[in-house]
Amino acid sequence: MLYSFLRVLVGFTLRIFFRKIYITGTEYVQDSKPQLIASNHPSGFLEPLIMACFFPKPLHFLVRGDVFDNPFLKPLLRGTNQIPVFRFRDGFSRLRENSQSIDESLQVLKNKHNLLIFAEGNTQSIKQLRPLQKGISRIAFQSMEQNPESELEILPVGINFSQFLSFDEVIMLRIGPPIKVGNYMKEYITDKNVGHHKILDDVFCEMKKNIIHLGHQERIHIFEKLSVLQNLSHDENYSPIYSKSSELLDKAILLAQKTDNLDDEKCQMISEELRVFEKNLKSKGVQFKDLKKKSFNVVSLLLLIIGFIPALAGIIFHFVPLTAGYGFMKKNVKALEFKSSILMVADLALLLIYYLILTTAIFVLDLPISIILISFFSGIWLRFYFSHWKTFSFLRSSTFEKINNDAEAILNKL
Repeated sequence: MLYSFLRVLVGFTLRIFFRKIYITGTEYVQDSKPQLIASNHPSGFLEPLIMACFFPKPLHFLVRGDVFDNPFLKPLLRGTNQIPVFRFRDGFSRLRENSQSIDESLQVLKNKHNLLIFAEGNTQSIKQLRPLQKGISRIAFQSMEQNPESELEILPVGINFSQFLSFDEVIMLRIGPPIKVGNYMKEYITDKNVGHHKILDDVFCEMKKNIIHLGHQERIHIFEKLSVLQNLSHDENYSPIYSKSSELLDKAILLAQKTDNLDDEKCQMISEELRVFEKNLKSKGVQFKDLKKKSFNVVSLLLLIIGFIPALAGIIFHFVPLTAGYGFMKKNVKALEFKSSILMVADLALLLIYYLILTTAIFVLDLPISIILISFFSGIWLRFYFSHWKTFSFLRSSTFEKINNDAEAILNKL
């Protein structure tokens, strides 16, 4: 009940918080068999929220055990199918509690449910798949030992963010074809270490196909700029927010591979080309970030003019909760990996409190109930208006055409 309610509420919030959500491969999620979901973990706890809201089947999650120590959070965590896992830093006495968590996880799989595991073991905001931990292979093999006839599968999942600390950005999530654990049991029975290494290597390779993986992390700034140039011709409309296209992710994965494969000399040349390109932009009064915008047209301008008043109403109604949420994140969250997660959850919590207070005030003071509707819809319009304003530019189409040609020339040198 709680899971279903939060799935609707958080799903709506995710559609507001992000500009676009691309999810593909959901056809691999099966009701008829148990599945382990192996995912990377680049951002706090946005990944489980996204998966819980958009997967076609309810999920169970293995999460950090220390968060269960909070007496207010524990019922919420349990009510949303979360299972605690304790680490060495939590103390030896807590590690012994993991046996109960493993038993609970195995029961989830026995019941043909889906269990999500962040296979890297911890979170780090980088565009790279890190080495996988043995936790997922241990649970997979233990489950097969208990239920040899089960058709247990591992789903390799990659989740990618266009920016790790940004509102109005893009999520790209892809589920790959399932890996059948039964195919590895013979090797595991013969030599457990060989079995673990074999299945982890294969899961890693399949996950990597779904992830923007840049092996040379020192080239991240080059990759990010090339990515902007590559997407100049990509028309990313605000609506619909949820899409099943994988084109953008495929292009980003290929670009990361090309950037990785550059030898040092060519990498230096591309870097210099980008520096000159950016210098030429500045001479035209254009910033690199302006390249994400669209050229001027009358319809867009009219929309900004006509829509300004309802957008202003949205700002007035929601200024306090949104500003307070941002201030809370800035003051309390230092780690990059958790900033977006906390910002979204803080805004959601404060907006719920705001609407509860507003509703109470309307009934106590006998005010028109239309105030709630005006507040809500002006807020929705503000979200759309912000996205439209962010991509609006007074640059002429001829200027963008010249920029596109220069960008294409750089990309062709990869």
